[in-house]
Amino acid sequence: MKNLIFFLLGVIVSISVNAQIMMNLEEVGLLSEGLLAVKKNGQWAFVDHKGAIVIDFRDDLVEVENVLNKKKYPVFHEGRCLIRREKEGLIYYGYIDPAGIIVIEPQYVNATPFKGGFAVVMNYIKEVVGKNKLLGKDVVSYRIEEFVIDADGKTMTPMLNSRNYVPDKMKSKKAPDFTSKLLGDRMIGVYTEDNNWELHSF
Repeated sequence: MKNLIFFLLGVIVSISVNAQIMMNLEEVGLLSEGLLAVKKNGQWAFVDHKGAIVIDFRDDLVEVENVLNKKKYPVFHEGRCLIRREKEGLIYYGYIDPAGIIVIEPQYVNATPFKGGFAVVMNYIKEVVGKNKLLGKDVVSYRIEEFVIDADGKTMTPMLNSRNYVPDKMKSKKAPDFTSKLLGDRMIGVYTEDNNWELHSF
């Protein structure tokens, strides 16, 4: 009888200890693809359904708005999670896999989560269009272009809706807005400058 009591006490202590997995978290996401984003000390990590850390706390995970609860937190979509890195005053986006390994280097000035095997990304292009002989400086044009990539980073479409962009806007740390959206079944819609839509298949 005494052994049974000690055994039951051990089980109760074990259950109560295991019931509390993590403490002092600032924010938590929703479980998606077996991983849950948790925030502590201003950094995000991913834990599994048992609370074990799978991807350690880091400051480059991108918060994405959840359509169900309108909250923002990092999340995996089809085995890819957005990350960001700053280079020369600009923010660039890329993707990691569920092991936390970078699979698509941060190289885009904006990027969407994956959907149906694809994502829309945006590049920033600087072109020398001439020379100012009086000042001895290049005359440059700045453009942004959108296109579709697959989960390995392979480009699936030609550049979409190429347009001029002011460099100062890029340095504001706010990503330019997309004019393209994936519609499903390898089709993308592009909202043009003349306020019309174009449909492209790829």
